[in-house]
Amino acid sequence: MARKTRQAFPSGPDGPTPSPALDADDTRPMATRRAPMFAKGAASLETAARSAAAEERMYRNIAVELIDPSPIRDRIDLTEDLETLKTSLREDGQQIPILLRPGKVTGRYEIVTGRRRLQATRELGLPTIQAFVRPLSDADAFVAQGVENNARLETSFIERARTIVSALDAGFKQTEVERFLGVDQTMISRMKTIYEGLGETLVLAIGPARGVGRRKWDRLQKLVSEGGHDRTALAGALPRDQPSVERFEALLARLEATPAPARKPVPRKPVPRGKLADGRLSARRSGRKLVLEADKTLPTGFFDYLEKALPDLLEAFDKEGKKDD
Repeated sequence: MARKTRQAFPSGPDGPTPSPALDADDTRPMATRRAPMFAKGAASLETAARSAAAEERMYRNIAVELIDPSPIRDRIDLTEDLETLKTSLREDGQQIPILLRPGKVTGRYEIVTGRRRLQATRELGLPTIQAFVRPLSDADAFVAQGVENNARLETSFIERARTIVSALDAGFKQTEVERFLGVDQTMISRMKTIYEGLGETLVLAIGPARGVGRRKWDRLQKLVSEGGHDRTALAGALPRDQPSVERFEALLARLEATPAPARKPVPRKPVPRGKLADGRLSARRSGRKLVLEADKTLPTGFFDYLEKALPDLLEAFDKEGKKDD
C-alpha cells in the first residue's frame, strides 16, 4: 500500500496550502496562489507577540561589568550576610536570575532586583550573571524594586526611609511614592525628615539596624540636630566591628547622656521708633497696629485729645480718597 504523503502546512480556509517546494508544480493561475505562510515578513503580529513574550521569559548571561546601579537606593549594607550567599553560589550555582532593564547608555543595563546576588557574583570574580532583561519604565522598575523589598522577612525602617528619599531625589512625586510603596504622605514626610536630618554618611555608618523602629530613629535625629553635633564626626567615631543595632543603641545612649550645648540667646532686633514732638512722643507700627508712647514731659491729656480727634481725622482721610499703596 502506497504511503500517504503528509501535507507540509496546515489547511487554511481556502483548502490545503501547498509546500513552497511544490509551487513549481502548481498549475493554478498566479493570482490565485497563496503566499507561503512563513515567507519573510509574513509572520502575524500574534506570533511576533508570542515570540517576544517567550524571549522575555528567557534569561541571558550578562557581563557584570555592564550592569549599573539603580537610582533608587534602598539597601544600606549589601555585604550583610553575603558570605552565606557566596557559598551557595559557589557550591550550587545561581538558582534565580536577577532582573535588569536596558540602561540609558546603549549596551549597558540597570539593576532592578537582585542587588545582593550581583554583589556576591562580583566578589566571587565571576564574569557573567544570569538575568532577565525587560524594558521597564521608571515607575515599573520602582514598583518591582519595592515588591522585592516588601517580600523580605525583616524590613528596616531606615532603609525604607532611604528608598523614599532617593525616589523623591530621582524625580518621583510624593503622591507616586505613596501609591507605589503604600506609605501615607504624613509618614513619608516624617521618614524624609529623619533621614535628611541624620544625613547619608551617618546612616550608612550606623547601618540598617533591623528592628529599630521610627520612634528611636526620630529620637536620634532630634538629638543630633538639636544638639548641633557634627554628623561626619559621629559617623567616624562609630565602631565598625559591632552589629548595626548595637552601633545604633550605643550612639543613642551616648547622645542622651551628653548635655545639649547651651544655646546663645538670639539678640532681638530693636524696633525702629519714629520720634515726634521733639522726642516727647514715639510711634511704633506693626502691620495695621500703631503704638504711641509718650515721655514724662507730655501731658496725659494729649491722649484724651487725640482720642476725640480720631473721628475727624478718619473723615478727612476718607474725603481725600486715600487708599492703601
